[in-house]
Amino acid sequence: MKQWLLIALALLLGACNTTPSELDDLEKVLRAYEHSMRWSRLELAVQYYKDPPELSERQKKRLRDIKVTDYKVLTINASTTEAVQAVEMRYYNTNNHVVREITDTQTWEYDKETERWALTSKFPEFK
Repeated sequence: MKQWLLIALALLLGACNTTPSELDDLEKVLRAYEHSMRWSRLELAVQYYKDPPELSERQKKRLRDIKVTDYKVLTINASTTEAVQAVEMRYYNTNNHVVREITDTQTWEYDKETERWALTSKFPEFK
């Protein structure tokens, strides 16, 4: 709860020109994407990308072996058309059980025509 309060405050302070509905939409999409990542539903997470990566069957199987254990928002900065969020993720591969950590810098863009926020950065590289 404290984390979402900090995110909301950062959004409000960093996005003075953003309308409340855009902020609400951004908060919802960030929360939904985080939920997909936290529950290791990585195949579903690609739906949030402007240009979703095409995953081969081998890549899909590999993603099913990845389990995210922690997802922590480090920073967020938003404007009317773009948001940049840095996230630290801990995860392991079920084949070797080695816990790894990555920092994912997510760039989100707001499309006024579709009224939708979408990721334009690359999908995280889980090694």
